[in-house]
Amino acid sequence: MSQLNQSSLNEHENQTGHPLGPMIIRLDSKATGRTRWRALVVGLACFGLLSVAWTLTPDAHGLGTHRQLGLAPCSLVMMTGYPCPTCGMTTSFSYAVRGQLLSALNAQPAGLFVAIMVLLVGVIAITTALTGRAWRVNWFRVSPFQIGIVCVVILLLGWGYKVLTMVYAGQAGDGL
Repeated sequence: MSQLNQSSLNEHENQTGHPLGPMIIRLDSKATGRTRWRALVVGLACFGLLSVAWTLTPDAHGLGTHRQLGLAPCSLVMMTGYPCPTCGMTTSFSYAVRGQLLSALNAQPAGLFVAIMVLLVGVIAITTALTGRAWRVNWFRVSPFQIGIVCVVILLLGWGYKVLTMVYAGQAGDGL
C-alpha cells in the first residue's frame, strides 16, 4: 500500500501551489484487498444510515423524528423546553435525503452538514471499493485537532440556531 510521504506531496505541489500539496490526495497505486473491503463496509454503513433516514417521515416541528426509531424523547427538551445540541439531527437527515435542503437546514444546520459529509464519505468509500483507487487526507496540511474544532463549532452554531428559532417561534421554555 502506498504511503503518504514528502516526495509524493512535492509532486502535487505544482497542481495546488501549496508547498505541502493538496488537502486530499488520490493515491496512484491500487488499494489492497483489505483496504477495499474496509471501504465497502464504510460505504455500506453510510448508505445504510441514509437509507434509514429515508424511511422516516420528517417531523414538522423540526425535532422528534427519532421517536419513529423507538427512541425516547429528548430529556433536555422535556425538562427545560430548550433543545439539546443534537436536537433536530434525525429530522435534518430525513429532509436531506429527500433533497429538501432548506427544510434540513431549518431543522438543524449541523445535521445537514453531517448528512452531506456522510453522503460524501459513502461515495468515496464505494468508489474506492469498486475501483481500488484510495483517497487519503494529507495530514501534513490539516490536523485531526483542527477537524475536531471545526466540527464542534458547527455543532454549537447549529445548536444556537435551533435555540433561537425555537424561542422566536414560541416553542422554547415549555419544559416540565
